[in-house]
Amino acid sequence: MRKKRWLVLFCVLVFTGFTMAADAAVKTLRDDKGVWFIKGAPTDSFFDVFEAMGYAVATDRLWQAESFRRAANGQLAAIFGPDYLQQDMLVRMTGYSRAELTAGYNNLDNDSKMMIDGYVAGFNRRIAEITANAAIRPFEFHALSFIPAPWTPEDVMAWQALMLRQFDPEAQKQGQLSNAALVQYLTTVFGPAAGMGMFYDLRWINDPSATTYIPGSGDHAVSGMSFSGFSAASNPASRIRIPALPLDAMPETDLEAVVQNLENLWSDREEKLRKINAYAEMGSYAWVISGDKTASGRPTIYSGPQMGFDTPAIIMEGSIDAAGLRISGMAIAGLPGIVIGRTLHHAWSMQVGHARTTDYYFEPPPAMAPAGYYTSRPETIQVAGMGPMTIRVYRSPHGPIVSPVNFNPATYDMATDGPIVAWKYAHWGMEHGTISAFLRMARAQSMDEFGAALEDVGVSQHFCYADNEGNIAYWMSGADYVRPNQNAQGLPVDWRLPQGMFFPAVMPAEWSTTRRPLSTDRNTSQGFYTGWNNKTSTDYENAFNNMSYYFGPFHRAHVLVEYLTDKSDLTFKEIRDLALNIATTDSFGNGGNPWAFVKDDFENAVARNSTAARSQALDVMEDFDGHFVAGGPDNWASGMDRSDAWMLADAWIREVIDLTFRDELGNSTIEYNPDAEPGNRWKNPQMLFNVLIRALAGEDASVVNNYNWFQNVADPEAPHTAEEIIVAALDNVLSALGERPWGIDKRGEIEFNHPMFNNPPVAHNPLHTIPFSSRSTYAHCVEMGKFGPRRVESMFPLGQSGDIRGYAIGTELIFNRNFYSMTGVYDDFSHRRFKDETGKSGSTCFIKALMTRQ
Repeated sequence: MRKKRWLVLFCVLVFTGFTMAADAAVKTLRDDKGVWFIKGAPTDSFFDVFEAMGYAVATDRLWQAESFRRAANGQLAAIFGPDYLQQDMLVRMTGYSRAELTAGYNNLDNDSKMMIDGYVAGFNRRIAEITANAAIRPFEFHALSFIPAPWTPEDVMAWQALMLRQFDPEAQKQGQLSNAALVQYLTTVFGPAAGMGMFYDLRWINDPSATTYIPGSGDHAVSGMSFSGFSAASNPASRIRIPALPLDAMPETDLEAVVQNLENLWSDREEKLRKINAYAEMGSYAWVISGDKTASGRPTIYSGPQMGFDTPAIIMEGSIDAAGLRISGMAIAGLPGIVIGRTLHHAWSMQVGHARTTDYYFEPPPAMAPAGYYTSRPETIQVAGMGPMTIRVYRSPHGPIVSPVNFNPATYDMATDGPIVAWKYAHWGMEHGTISAFLRMARAQSMDEFGAALEDVGVSQHFCYADNEGNIAYWMSGADYVRPNQNAQGLPVDWRLPQGMFFPAVMPAEWSTTRRPLSTDRNTSQGFYTGWNNKTSTDYENAFNNMSYYFGPFHRAHVLVEYLTDKSDLTFKEIRDLALNIATTDSFGNGGNPWAFVKDDFENAVARNSTAARSQALDVMEDFDGHFVAGGPDNWASGMDRSDAWMLADAWIREVIDLTFRDELGNSTIEYNPDAEPGNRWKNPQMLFNVLIRALAGEDASVVNNYNWFQNVADPEAPHTAEEIIVAALDNVLSALGERPWGIDKRGEIEFNHPMFNNPPVAHNPLHTIPFSSRSTYAHCVEMGKFGPRRVESMFPLGQSGDIRGYAIGTELIFNRNFYSMTGVYDDFSHRRFKDETGKSGSTCFIKALMTRQ
């Protein structure tokens, strides 16, 4: 809610609308917030249209795009020095070679290549201007003493691939490796039988009680195959049992150490990218509601992608009405086209999905591998202050070798290096064509055409959809190859673990060539599709490489389903403001109300063991509505206090989890970090909460636990039943919380920081703050009419421009006037009508006369 009060002079640049050239048919205009509108004729070329887009984006976000490009190409160390060497090495290890990027570009259709070529030309036009005129050069380039090189199509292709992987739930996670280490720990400490039973509790395959986008049971089976590697016919409500694994063939290497090394590598990379605002967060919510449930009788969609709070925001907004395209919506610097948008025919949302896209393979030692099994190429990385460094990156037939980091077949030693780990990714090569898929999505004139385009999207995402024919629909994209339930030897395999983990006793299994059909549904009788990164359908298994995508009874998406199920005649305002409603819930996954899932058990335990203090605690919880902000709806947007009920529920649940699981899992580095802040020491608290819910349900659980998690084998004096643990946890929490009130000024803030403004003489961070909410970065709410969108409101943080001028650190800083142009719209969730440059309302800025005919 506040901007930093400058110690230096704060100036504002005033930019006016502009055109490409005096004789150009394509023109670019801007509204009062700086949002660009590219106008032209249907006969204009794609090159000219996207040259205009590239120039507009580069004018607003040249430094941001440069940081994205360097992150994607592994070129950050060249300007930031040795601290970024590991990040660049990881990108070179797991990314495409320059030749592969060129080949990917060359294989695109002509329109897609013209999009990229024009966009690159627009960027380079702006680079030529800031090269010739230092006064208009963004501050960051002055501070780092370099001028950006011209962009190439390969730069766009590389950034596209990295962005897609940042939004794929499995691409940059190592869950199978963590699972392998967890199996090693549990079976060593508790024995093979108990240890594997505990593992099955903690890493279940499928829970039919999980909240889904598609209501009811789905049926996406492929005859004769099992997607999870296990029989789909088994009773999901019984204990899951599979044939015994050859645990004596497990690697003797300390797998926790292997996992920790890889986690350190990936987390260091994430930390480094966050420091320069080049890391995209994962998360999103959306809902699409049929005309049967809206007051207007027309379908309405809300999309809220959660992509973090960078400075400037990772996204911007724009519109194209030229070359046969009529589209507006959210764009990302460095990528041509609209990512989430609306056309005359349809509007759509995107939220991170959970298709199984990644598997890890333990590869054979070089001495046991066939000739030519490991291939390599040299990569030269420029490092500021050190000069060039050449490394070799290796691949196996499965994919890039990610461990050991400095793998060399000639010097490899299993005892010191650990297993050779390869990363197999379903979207390898497919990512190149995603830009073409999004163009087809924009051009689609039916649900069938839109769905067909999603087949070629190289990332797993949920898509909600509404069109001008009154349809609503849902898909989950992502290449999910069918995994066999046996290897070539006829032995069972477990896809929760890396393939080759038990080599040579069990040979690794390979994917089939069959892709699982996209999970999809149309015009559901319940009248809506909604989700918050939850499960797609009842029959779809978990994403084993991402611990946030093990779906159980609790998921934050329940607040959406509960709200929409009981509502009808929803107004545009009610549909839009649902975003504020859910954003002021908070839990393990930043949203949802876990108290609702344990309320009865907790209250009953206290009732049977009542004291005055415990009874007073239940009185606090009596009217809890699930929101963390105190004071009710009037305070949701700006109130800074957390409710005492939320403070108690959150601490109580976390303490119950701690008392339930710490005796078994407290020594596992996979699950527990004793060095973290109290309350945040469990690495997968939502997963444990779902195991707790099942433990409380006992034999009535949707998936029955194998192990009695309430017992404490290490301490006979500790609580040993659910009731004892619940009551002891409450006593502990009440003692820790002290006197009421507990939540004054505890809401917290979201800070917007610039990576170069942390230290004197430009220690200006935070540049801006807003009250914390589990909110989206961008949002659009679109009501579809017969001839196109009837009403669109949207919002995003800070402003359209990220342009800051200034010759050096310590000199006068000049912020573009649109740097903060959206704060009045975004900060309080007010949204704004999306309008064209003349001030006329419309979803895509080209709907004029048609608006009055609906």
